Amino acid sequence: MRQKRLFGLALVTTALAVLVSACGGGGGTSGGGTSPTVAVAVQGAAWVAYQDGTNGTWQTLAPSGGFSGSVPSTAPDGRYTLAFVCPGQKPTVHVVQATRQELPSVNFTCGGATPATITVEGTVAGLNGGNALVSIGEATTTTAGDYSLQTPPGVYDVIAVRYVGSAPNRVWLQRNRSFNNNTTYPINFAQADGTVVRVFDVASGALTVSGLDTQANETATVRILLQSGNRSSVVGLGSALNELTPTAYPRFPSGVLSAAEQFRVHVDTSEQRGVAQVASTLPSNLTITLPPPYGNPTLSVNSAGAIQFTAQDFSYGEAPAIGYQLSASASSGARYEYFITAGWLGNTDAYTTPVLETLAGWNSAWNLQRGETADVALRVYVSPSGATPQAVWSYLQGNPAPSGFILRYATRRQTLTP
Repeated sequence: MRQKRLFGLALVTTALAVLVSACGGGGGTSGGGTSPTVAVAVQGAAWVAYQDGTNGTWQTLAPSGGFSGSVPSTAPDGRYTLAFVCPGQKPTVHVVQATRQELPSVNFTCGGATPATITVEGTVAGLNGGNALVSIGEATTTTAGDYSLQTPPGVYDVIAVRYVGSAPNRVWLQRNRSFNNNTTYPINFAQADGTVVRVFDVASGALTVSGLDTQANETATVRILLQSGNRSSVVGLGSALNELTPTAYPRFPSGVLSAAEQFRVHVDTSEQRGVAQVASTLPSNLTITLPPPYGNPTLSVNSAGAIQFTAQDFSYGEAPAIGYQLSASASSGARYEYFITAGWLGNTDAYTTPVLETLAGWNSAWNLQRGETADVALRVYVSPSGATPQAVWSYLQGNPAPSGFILRYATRRQTLTP
């Protein structure tokens, strides 16, 4: 099973994240309706612990196997902390620090072993001298004839986009196609449009990335996906060096997509800045302006005792800033990912990671080691669409976001030695 990871910074080997957001909401209650609770569903964890309030006694909810149930949230301000460890060759320690009003439920599934893959291959016909971008889920390739893709068994939307020159002009689309074994799957753009397989002409659109730092040789990777529920497949893919290198994408005609299908645009740069947004349609020209660099934060680490990282000065030039993700990576110990909402953080402009290694059931193999260099990064999230902590928490784990969702981010990076 694939482990869900917080978006963007999950590639580092030890991560801790801070999410700050000013949003409200209702907390849960017990069956009698008088005792507020938080709903927790963490599957596959090696260890789960919980703290009611900021100074309450920690409880180990599960020494292994995860936890599903309601936990009390009796602090007047609604603050709580949930910590859990996902096992693996590089374990991941997740900590959620929130208020029940902002995050009344926490759902997470730890991944198991990397799933085996199957091969889907075939010949693409009807190219008329062009080439094709073929996608089965998020596995993609470009071809002028034959193709071969590796993907875990499952149900996918198959999308092939024909390009003549640099412009897309025709699309092959089959929804809900099940691939359980190695499969030969031919694609023919000359095939007539049908009900099971849609084949149709498209107009061409162009996405331009604005704001790249050419002095830093910053480049952007552009991915445009068609998402339908939990399924998504790539319809546009490119790299941007500057505003003169747009990424072409197909513009679907009306009547092809259902109301539940949207386009997700994701631009991510080599300087760890980016934009993610979801829309029901794509215009003929789309400009993504990158958020400004993030230069204000100061990152540090303590010199004795349990290793703790501190971030100071979260200020940023864009608003509304809904959150921050602080990450640090080292060669040993677990990876750490902390998700903290504004209601839990309050008005302070500094954050220090909590100590978990003294809690019951903790495994010392998850500890970081002193003397090992850590790559540290603080990411700021901005949402012009007003995304909530619950929506951001869900999206950062790879779940689909609704149409109109916009998330912008920039990152401050630093190397520290505990």
